[in-house]
Amino acid sequence: MKAITKSSTTGQITAFLRVRYWVVLAALSLAAGNGCSGPDSSSPGTSDANSTPPTATAAVAPSGAPPKAVVSGENIKISGSGSGAVKIAARQGGYLVNYRYKGFGLKLEAQSAFGAMNVIPGGQYAGPDGWTQFTDLTSFSSSGEQEYKVTATEPYEIEFVKLPVAQGADVLPKTYNGKGLKVVGPLSLKAGPASYKVSCPDLKMAGFVAELFDGASGQSKGMISLGTGAGVNETKKLDAPAAGNYLIKVNANGKAEWTIEVSQ
Repeated sequence: MKAITKSSTTGQITAFLRVRYWVVLAALSLAAGNGCSGPDSSSPGTSDANSTPPTATAAVAPSGAPPKAVVSGENIKISGSGSGAVKIAARQGGYLVNYRYKGFGLKLEAQSAFGAMNVIPGGQYAGPDGWTQFTDLTSFSSSGEQEYKVTATEPYEIEFVKLPVAQGADVLPKTYNGKGLKVVGPLSLKAGPASYKVSCPDLKMAGFVAELFDGASGQSKGMISLGTGAGVNETKKLDAPAAGNYLIKVNANGKAEWTIEVSQ
């Protein structure tokens, strides 16, 4: 099976954002895994009831369950609390990916003939409950088995939801609010131009990208907004190639709050 594929535009922008995040986050002494500092992310150890108890000064390695994949219809959830490798039988086409994990050491790598590729973006942050949550989009060029390597010491859930999503589409005009990396919609568009009023007053010294995706295939259908300064405040027109349901993906620093008003 081929590795995860994304549009060349998305790849270039993602690389651009990663460079900006690394510069900013390095200055803040944050770890590159998810844009936050945290505990050692080495592989967890195991304990045995018959083993010799550790001394008072010895560090006890955290224990955790290796990742497992559970299939529900066309959806797949990877969960666990420790490191390991897991394989999933993915279908050709697009997926919405819901990330939810605790701690700071989670790393997810897609294994392919070209080597391992880290697929968890940086620059996202945990909420008051200690959990980091965000959504992303990905697509597979063909159906088949996909292997992932997970590095973690705390609980995580990574859910692949096959597109199109089951929920009904939003009717325009519609205003979306959020922060950080998030996918919103689906929204129903007619073929032709639509207006997108984008506001993100503080980019938190990072980049900002808003992009339109087909709600069924997960393929990019054009750039809505690209911010590289202190903030974004603009209205753009973008044509929908055909009538149907679409998704908007926003890639921003986890603390950057944004609003997108869509009308047609």
